[in-house]
Amino acid sequence: MSELEARKYTSIRNLREEIRQDMEDINLLRGTVHYIDDMNFNFYKKYLSNRINTNIELLINKEQNNE
Repeated sequence: MSELEARKYTSIRNLREEIRQDMEDINLLRGTVHYIDDMNFNFYKKYLSNRINTNIELLINKEQNNE
């Protein structure tokens, strides 16, 4: 594997891990909703959702460029 391929692989792997972690955070957030006020809950939920969507788009673009 060339250095460029290794970087692409690592980049894709890191994006997948970020998405996985953000999904876990959303699940934890849902479990603690009664401890968090609505304003903070909605802000954090939107923040995580935006991060997930952005990272999925980046992941799709990187994987399409690898083909």
